[in-house]
Amino acid sequence: MQKEVIIPRLGSSDDSDEVRILRWLKDPGAQVKKGDGLLEVETDKVNVEIEAPDEGLLREIKAQAGDTVKFGAVVAIIEKDR
Repeated sequence: MQKEVIIPRLGSSDDSDEVRILRWLKDPGAQVKKGDGLLEVETDKVNVEIEAPDEGLLREIKAQAGDTVKFGAVVAIIEKDR
C-alpha cells in the first residue's frame, strides 16, 4: 500500500500558494517512521520541516531540492508495510 506525501498549507497568514523545496532529509530507500522529518521547504515568510505522514519505505521522490511546488502537491511516495 502506498501513502502520498503532500505539501500541506502552512498557515493562514501566508499569502503564497506555493513553496520551494530546500532539501530532502531522507533518501529514496530509507525507512521512515511517522513524524520523521522528510524535507525542508520555504515560503515567503517561513522555513518548515515536512514530516512523514506514515511509516514505511521512502519509495520515490517526485520533486527535487530547488523545485517550486503548490500546496497539495504530491512530492514523495511512502510504501507502507502490509
